Amino acid sequence: MKFRGSLVFAVVVFLISSAASAQVVRAGTVEISPFAGYLFGGTFDRGTTAIFNQDVDVADHFDFGGKVAYNVTSKFGFEAIYTRSETHFESHNHNDGLFGGSGNQTLGDLDIDYFLGTMIWNFGHERWVPFASFGAGVAHLVPHVEPIHSTADTRFSMTVGGGVKVFFDRHFGMRFEGRYYGTSLPDHGCDSHDGHDHCHNNGWLSNGDVTGGLVFAFP
Repeated sequence: MKFRGSLVFAVVVFLISSAASAQVVRAGTVEISPFAGYLFGGTFDRGTTAIFNQDVDVADHFDFGGKVAYNVTSKFGFEAIYTRSETHFESHNHNDGLFGGSGNQTLGDLDIDYFLGTMIWNFGHERWVPFASFGAGVAHLVPHVEPIHSTADTRFSMTVGGGVKVFFDRHFGMRFEGRYYGTSLPDHGCDSHDGHDHCHNNGWLSNGDVTGGLVFAFP
C-alpha cells in the first residue's frame, strides 16, 4: 500500500510540474475534444409542438459529443461542436398536494443533435486555461411518440458556454465546461376562451449541460 501510494503521488507531481512551464495554447493549433456529460432538458411550452396540447418536459439525461477548435491566435479561435442526447418527453406534473406526489410520466422518446459553430476566447497560456464561447447552429429534434406518426424537425439554435482546460503538456489535457442551448420553436396556435384569444408565444427550448472530456492538441 505504501509503494502504491508513493507511485500515485510521484505521477501526480510529474504531471503538475511538467504542465506548470508549458505554453499550451498556441496560434495555429487544432484541439480535438471528445466529451460526455449531463443535459438539463428544459420544457416545450404548450403551443410549441403539434404532438402535445400541454406543457411537456424534456427529461434530464446523459449526453456526449465532440468539439474541434482551431486557434487563430493564443487568445482567439473557432470551434465546431456536436452534442447528442437520447432523452424522452415527460408530463409536466408538479402536483405537491396531499398524496399527489410529483412523479412525471414518460410520454415518448426524443433524440436531440446539436450542430454548432462558435467563437472561443482563451484567457490563459499555461496549465489552467479558462475560456468562453458564443455561437449558433441548428438542433435536430427527432420525436418517437407512439402511436403518433411524427417527423423530425431542424431548428435554429444559439449557444453560450464557458469553462476551463487543464493541460498536462502541450498536446494533452482535460476540459470541463457548462453550456446553454436556446432553440427556436414554432407557435402552433392559440386558445379561445372568455371571448379572447390566448396564444403561447414562448417559442424557445432552453436547456444546458455540464460536461467533461479530454483535449488533444496538435501540432
